[in-house]
Amino acid sequence: MFRLPTHLESFIPPPRDQVPTSRPWTGTLQLPPTHAFAAQSLFCTVAETEGENSHVELWPSRFDVQIIRQTPLLQEVQAWVRANTPPMCMFMPARVAEGEGHKTNQAGFEAFAAMLAENQLVAIVPWNAPDRLSGGGIIIFPTRASRALLVGAVFLHVPFPDFMAGLVPAPSRPSIAIPRSLIFNSPSQQHAIPNIATSQRHSTSQSPSSSRGGRFSG
Repeated sequence: MFRLPTHLESFIPPPRDQVPTSRPWTGTLQLPPTHAFAAQSLFCTVAETEGENSHVELWPSRFDVQIIRQTPLLQEVQAWVRANTPPMCMFMPARVAEGEGHKTNQAGFEAFAAMLAENQLVAIVPWNAPDRLSGGGIIIFPTRASRALLVGAVFLHVPFPDFMAGLVPAPSRPSIAIPRSLIFNSPSQQHAIPNIATSQRHSTSQSPSSSRGGRFSG
């Protein structure tokens, strides 16, 4: 049985308010090599926070992550999200079948989230699927709530905000990934991800600069 961390349980609406969802997205975030860590693949799952507005059924199974190095872009993205309310989601490490593989995957995810948080950075993942999705992709940024979570602002059919023009780097070359066979694939081993009510998704831990708006300010 899948459970969100205890400090996030308040995000889950009562049963009568929960919206039935399609199968949650599970796939790969391919990280580029950085000074902090080598290129690696992270297996992730996504909890939609706006019903099914993120349309995860259209998403590709793999995203190539591009880290935007300009600072303080994180604060600008957070402010834009609060003002414009795009569809949102939350990434978390997926459970993998083999014990050490799961630990490696979770540690890699948390190291990536920590690197973004400590450097006040954001990352993007382009769709690379123009036949299904014509927008920019997803902006991924950290949250103060947990290093085991990353927030995603979803741009299905619209481009990224104007202030990000010219900041998107060229895609990195893929590296060898952890075998996908490590992921639980059988229906009995998959875990349903609850929707998170729009009215309850604000983190209680916010920096003073973001206390005026509670929408995923990190």
